[in-house]
Amino acid sequence: MASIKTFLIALACLGLAACFTIGDSRRPIASESFAAPAESIQRPLVIVLPGFGVGVQGMKDHGVAQAIQEAWPEAEVQLADATFAYYRDGNLIQRLHEEVIGPAARAGRRIWLVGASLGGMGVLLYEHEHPGELAGIVLFAPFLGDRRLLEEISAAGGARAWNPGPAPAEATSENYQREVWRMIKTWAERPETAPPVWLACGDEDRLVAGARLLAATLPQGRYFELKGGHTWNTWLNGGKTVFANVRETSGNL
Repeated sequence: MASIKTFLIALACLGLAACFTIGDSRRPIASESFAAPAESIQRPLVIVLPGFGVGVQGMKDHGVAQAIQEAWPEAEVQLADATFAYYRDGNLIQRLHEEVIGPAARAGRRIWLVGASLGGMGVLLYEHEHPGELAGIVLFAPFLGDRRLLEEISAAGGARAWNPGPAPAEATSENYQREVWRMIKTWAERPETAPPVWLACGDEDRLVAGARLLAATLPQGRYFELKGGHTWNTWLNGGKTVFANVRETSGNL
């Protein structure tokens, strides 16, 4: 859905485009699951989408599943290899729905979708196309659009006051950022339509301005500004607090 040019420019500015894994969208989205260390009646499922240039192996190397389960031991964690190729080729949401999330939802699982950086935009795009399917979402320093759009929203006084213009027939590679923010504006205006959203970002992260704009639309206590930059170490150190709060409020114990 999102254009490769837009993502490459934005992510190159973060210094992330020097060495990365693109992946192969001709293949099914691979994943690796980590059984919950503790028993649970509802067995919550936490599916994690990687950031730009990272796949399952990179998330394993950073101990993503272990960090989540340290705070939420009743959760099964599934690391999805939703790499950049699926964004580039415009089939990420369809493939996630058909190959990863849809089967789990049909099996009655309560699914929390987690995304970092580029993966955060993937989470928001999925919620845009499949509203109400997820039990909740967790975002770590999500890519929320180019600077011009974020400045437009900020100048308007935030998402609540911002006028996104007429709604198009569908989200495309040209308008997907604006349509994600249209959804966020709806959450702010009608909180009952919003899924539970938890957000964390480093105070030295170059994406923190967008995170703060999004944070202003969330209920109090749902945004954590962490010490650090755009790294898994920052997100996972603070992420344990995030998932402990998710666990406490989700009812999935």
